[in-house]
Amino acid sequence: MQKRRKAAVSDRPRAAGFVFACGLFFSASVPALATEDLDSERPEAWAMFYFTSVTLFSGLGTPKSRELGEVEAGVEVGNIPQLNEEQRTVGFDGTKKEDLNNSPIFARGRLTVGLPWKLGLLLGYTPPVTVWGVKPHIFSYGLERPVYERGPWTVGLRAYGQVGSVEGAFTCPGDAASEPPGSPGNPYGCEGKSKDQITVNYWGLEASGSYRSDSFRGLTPWVTLAGNYLDTRFQVKADTFGFRDRERLKADTGTVTLGIGLRYPVTEKIDLSVGMSFTPLWVTRPPSTSDDTDPLLNARSVLSYRFR
Repeated sequence: MQKRRKAAVSDRPRAAGFVFACGLFFSASVPALATEDLDSERPEAWAMFYFTSVTLFSGLGTPKSRELGEVEAGVEVGNIPQLNEEQRTVGFDGTKKEDLNNSPIFARGRLTVGLPWKLGLLLGYTPPVTVWGVKPHIFSYGLERPVYERGPWTVGLRAYGQVGSVEGAFTCPGDAASEPPGSPGNPYGCEGKSKDQITVNYWGLEASGSYRSDSFRGLTPWVTLAGNYLDTRFQVKADTFGFRDRERLKADTGTVTLGIGLRYPVTEKIDLSVGMSFTPLWVTRPPSTSDDTDPLLNARSVLSYRFR
């Protein structure tokens, strides 16, 4: 019995060595997936910045003075402009057309809670529900405060951020996957709908000003100016020509966003704010070697209800 124990103990280092050698073999055989860091003017980067800018958590107005514990809930809706064929040709450094005209709108729920010192806590959420072939899952947050209030004039500051992603068949849409791989309708060999994912993270700081007109029942024109840092990723999840494409792209940049609009108190507790948002973006599309401007211009609105 004692001899058997000694033999078992002496075999353990051999077994451990064998497992370690197998681990080294498989780690050397399977290459690690690297993330390609894109220049901010690459067509793929432009597309990521464009759709991330659609989701900016802007205030659509100037921060109000709020009482501690005051709660305001609302629904925000913004349009997503449809892209032409040239704008959708972003894959492989601007040589492959992608399926980017999916959802025509972006929507989220908003909640504002009054904090001490006239601060407002901002929360936004878009749940993971698949609509028009895309599934967003986005959480937005921020703090706002009026810094100057005198008569009809208000000036405010807002800091905000966002974490989240959007999934969809951007690189291998259903119409391409239904065609034989390598055919004219499916030249990139899609063997099924892809499950790609774009990460839409950012941070921003926004200054705003407004003027309330009592002559027009409280109609309030407003203007905002924001600086943003966009930190985006794109994960390909597609099967093409028998190969599992898991390419990963990364792009980050700073942007400036200008907003203008109107806020109208529908009732004592219900507010409606509508506006336009403009974000300049730059891109280099082949065969050109110089940067061109291709900005985002979209409309937004938020309908909110104040509980107390």
